[in-house]
Amino acid sequence: MLPSGARTLLDHPEWEAMMWQSCSPMTVAPGDRAGFRASLNLWDLGTLGLRLFKAPRYVAVQTPHEIYRAHRQRLVLTIPLDARCSFSQFGRTVQLEAGQAAFHMTTSPLEYVQVEEGAVVILQVPSSRIGLYVSCLEDICAVRIEASDRILATVLGSARAIPDIHAIPSARAKDAFAEGVVASLGALAALLSEAHENQSSVIKRRRLNAVKSFIDAQLADNGLNPDRIASANGISVRYLHHLFQGDGQSVTDWIRERRLDQSRKGLESADLRALTVNEIGLRSGFNNDAHFRRAFKSRYGVAPRDYRRQQLPEFEGALA
Repeated sequence: MLPSGARTLLDHPEWEAMMWQSCSPMTVAPGDRAGFRASLNLWDLGTLGLRLFKAPRYVAVQTPHEIYRAHRQRLVLTIPLDARCSFSQFGRTVQLEAGQAAFHMTTSPLEYVQVEEGAVVILQVPSSRIGLYVSCLEDICAVRIEASDRILATVLGSARAIPDIHAIPSARAKDAFAEGVVASLGALAALLSEAHENQSSVIKRRRLNAVKSFIDAQLADNGLNPDRIASANGISVRYLHHLFQGDGQSVTDWIRERRLDQSRKGLESADLRALTVNEIGLRSGFNNDAHFRRAFKSRYGVAPRDYRRQQLPEFEGALA
């Protein structure tokens, strides 16, 4: 590996080998293989690594084979300084302009495109260091961080200081500085993670509300079950259960509670006094009278017929 701070012009095979060793385990396909020339600077402060390179257009791919060969677990922040690039990872693609940034992981397939010649800053740390600040590292990868982000500005300023810090003789000072940069990367990752969680929460809530509205409209169907609900709403049964678990209940519990609530209102309604207790239960989706009576008494502490008598005086002494 090149010594810290080394800078040289590399042809395509050299560039691919050096980037594979010092950064992400990628195979590189340059736009002009014969004329490809790139420069590379690298500095390491403990587990924190800084890479500064300038390269022409190329496409790099991180394949399962290369990931297995490298067995490298790092989280990488890429910041193009004066060029455009793009990332595709975890089903997302992000386009970066100069000054913007994005994380990626060295443990999952990735495609990186250097759209045009330019300089790029890379900061990398063991994934476990940033995992302390976020619930899921995948959620923060291939997500654009705007150049105006204050924490990103702090990180970039620290990155620019690393060559000078690397040159000082104090190992403790270097370690302390590196810890500060890692903490800033953690703060940046935490903000991305929280934004993702908030967005996911809104999406899940809207989806859950739509599912609950569908269930309410279908309560009279005693064949209503998770399979039918999931199919009608274009989601998997597993995701359906996930939505309700996040709300602190199961799908079947929700259906039962809604049916009981609807039957209770039916028993209270003077407009439905022509219906028997059994018919009200059936209209609410209970498939037999015995099931309805057991569920109602368990929920409200009184049999449905007795509840109706309490709510509608004209049924006092009646059998229905």
